[in-house]
Amino acid sequence: MATDATPSAIAADATPSATAADVVPSAPASGSQCGACNFLRRRCIQGCVFAPYFRHKQDFAAIHKIFGAKNASKLLASLPVSNRSAAAFTLSYEAQARLQDPMYGCVSEILALQQQV
Repeated sequence: MATDATPSAIAADATPSATAADVVPSAPASGSQCGACNFLRRRCIQGCVFAPYFRHKQDFAAIHKIFGAKNASKLLASLPVSNRSAAAFTLSYEAQARLQDPMYGCVSEILALQQQV
């Protein structure tokens, strides 16, 4: 996975070729934390719902600011493992868009694309 903090960095996990076996939730290597737990300053446990999708705290910062950690956790936990990667990418994309345009968020990009068609 790329080391930058853009939504495209998460896109590598959102590829359609990824199977549920490829994205099994687990805690990071011993002694380290996932980006979400690092941002929240808490201990990353085995089975952390954020660990496979947020490896850097910059990936999670926008999501926490816009949606909140508890809401993001509930959303990801309620989905089947095969859909979590796409949901994490979508949450990241929508949060980044909302930070750039607080009024419309990603809707402004959709409207701009509709104008081009």
